[in-house]
Amino acid sequence: MTISVILPNYNYKQYIKSRIAEILAQTSPVSEIIFLDDNSTDGSQEILLTEIEKLKQDHPEIAVKYSFNQINSGNVFSQWQKGISMASGDYIWIAEMDDSTKPSFVEEVSKGFSDDKTVISYSDSKMIGDNGKPLLKDNLRRVKDVFRKKHSLGSFVVDGTEEVNNNLGVFNSIPNVSAVMFKNQPRLVPFLEEARMYKLCGDWYFYLKVAETGKIAYCNKTLNFHRVHQKSVTNTTSLADRFRETHMIHEYVKKNFQLEKSTLDRINKIELNLAKKWKIKDN
Repeated sequence: MTISVILPNYNYKQYIKSRIAEILAQTSPVSEIIFLDDNSTDGSQEILLTEIEKLKQDHPEIAVKYSFNQINSGNVFSQWQKGISMASGDYIWIAEMDDSTKPSFVEEVSKGFSDDKTVISYSDSKMIGDNGKPLLKDNLRRVKDVFRKKHSLGSFVVDGTEEVNNNLGVFNSIPNVSAVMFKNQPRLVPFLEEARMYKLCGDWYFYLKVAETGKIAYCNKTLNFHRVHQKSVTNTTSLADRFRETHMIHEYVKKNFQLEKSTLDRINKIELNLAKKWKIKDN
C-alpha cells in the first residue's frame, strides 16, 4: 500500500514545518508528498522550497513533488484536483496545511481499505480555533448526528448508497477532508472538475460522487483536528448562498441515488429547518 499526501497551502506559513513533521511522524509511513501553493502572499513559497530541499536530503525514500500557482485559483477544489492528478500512490490523503493529525492517522484509517471495495475511509475530527484549542467538547461526527441515529457510536464499512441514506445524502457527515483517505482512481479528477461549480459544498459533492463507486469506511476515533478561521469561506459566505448550494446537493442526491422515504423526509425537514434558521424566503 502506497500513500500519496497532498499538502495544499495558502498563506499558512506558520503551520508548514509542524505539518511536515506530523506527516513524517506517521506510524505507517507515506511514500509521496505533494506540495501545492495557491499564490500565497505571506512568504510561504520560500519556506516551502527550503523544506522541500531538506526533505529530499533527509528522506530520499519519499517522492517529493510540488506545484506553485503564480495566480490564485480562487477555488480550493481546483487545488485538490491538481494534487490528485499528480498523485501516484494507491491511496490519497489531502492534508490541508493548517490542520493537525495524530501520528496513528494513516495506520488507523488505512484499515478501512482492508475491504477492497472501499473508496473512502475517514476518521472523526475535532474543530480547533486559530489558537489550536478545541471549539467543541464533543467530536464533530456526533454533533452532526442531527437526527440522533447514533450512527457515530461505532466504526463501520458500508456501501456508499447505504451511507447516503444513513446520513451523507442529508448533510455532509464527513467532518473534514484532512480526516479522509481516498482510493486512487481515474474518476477522482473529473469528479473534482464538476465540484468546482460549488464555492462551499464542493467537498460534499465530491464525497457523494466517490460514494457512488464503492464503500465508505468510518473510524470512530478522533485522529484529526481541523482549524476553523474567522475569515474562512464558510464564515464569509451569505446564508442565502449556503442554502442554495445545500439545495443543489439535495436535488443531485434525489436524482442520482435510490433513496428511502425516511431519507427524503429528513432532507425536506433539514431544508425547512435551515430556511427557518437562516431566514430564507421563498423566491
